[in-house]
Amino acid sequence: MLISPLFTALSAALIFADIAPPPTTADAAEAIDAAPDADAPEGADESAGAEDYSPEILELLAGLDDESRALFLTLDETTTRELFDKAQRGEMLSPAERKVVDALTAAMLKAFDSELNYKFGDVTLSDGLATLHLGEEFRYLGPSDAERVLTEAWGNPPGNVSLGMIVPADISPLDPTKGWGVVITYSEEGHVSDDDADEIDYDELLEQLQEATEEANSGRVSAGYEPMHLVGWAEPPRYVGDKHSLYWAQQLAVDGAPQHSLNYAIRVLGRKGVLEFNAVSGIDQLAAIKPEMEAIFARVEFEEGNRYIDFDPDIDEVAAYGLGGLIAGKVALKAGLWAGLLKLLIAGKKFILFIVIGGIAGIKGLLGMRKDKDQSPDQSPDQSPDQSPDEP
Repeated sequence: MLISPLFTALSAALIFADIAPPPTTADAAEAIDAAPDADAPEGADESAGAEDYSPEILELLAGLDDESRALFLTLDETTTRELFDKAQRGEMLSPAERKVVDALTAAMLKAFDSELNYKFGDVTLSDGLATLHLGEEFRYLGPSDAERVLTEAWGNPPGNVSLGMIVPADISPLDPTKGWGVVITYSEEGHVSDDDADEIDYDELLEQLQEATEEANSGRVSAGYEPMHLVGWAEPPRYVGDKHSLYWAQQLAVDGAPQHSLNYAIRVLGRKGVLEFNAVSGIDQLAAIKPEMEAIFARVEFEEGNRYIDFDPDIDEVAAYGLGGLIAGKVALKAGLWAGLLKLLIAGKKFILFIVIGGIAGIKGLLGMRKDKDQSPDQSPDQSPDQSPDEP
């Protein structure tokens, strides 16, 4: 077992104190093997020992107190799901149940996050369309990993077509309180003129958007979403001419949601279309996300031939809208990706936990919660004992 230098130093320091060092996975294994079978509930696997649990679960158990560990050892996949259903319904949990839920949630999220292929530094989008200069402050997830986060972790319907996702380097997109991500898409509807940059009345535009949002609620309700209301600008639109970039943020209220939502948008204009960057989170994350979004749009660069200045009026098409239409047409009126993200926020980010645990691959399948005692070393988890490895 690998033990970090920090953990070794802390353990050594605690030897000379009146406090015992934190339990290790070895301690957890000993506790499992020493647990009396008489305490197991009817129907539990009384013969399960430490060798029957994955390293991830042993690590989880090492962080639990005796009462919570004893509770965990009575659980199987069905009863674990029942416990999470109870938590999701908001029912009162005992201290031991709460610790088990929190510990298992952290382990599940860690396992899911470890499967994502993060990239740092310079990342090329869509076969040379543009480059993201992310440095060490941000990470990039490709389209397939972004789809996993959007659907399996954030609870959106499948079929989201994106160029990937940008997330902070030091925060997982699955973090229930601090996690956020920026979904990248590209709209090739022609060259967007910025001639109207100084002529847009953003107060008037806001009123139009609010009316349009209310009118669209009947369609959202029919599609199974709660009504949504545009409260106002969380960040008024601003166009940065030398970078041909537009950004704004909106505060949105969804019926039944415990807090308002933040929709932060960046549009980077190119020769034939627009790169779109959208972040959705709780409004309480505005102060944290604003400087990050401002940093992101400064790190986006269209490649030569795709830049705004490469526009050729003789051969390139011009979009049917300017900057004002770009905001009005793309904010929150579509019932696809962003409606799904906002539906998630109805119950708050904490529901990411239950979506991940309930919907990825099952508790037992994801972490190998308890190994099958009858499974041979070469047998897959879903293969029956009498089935050959090559047999469907």
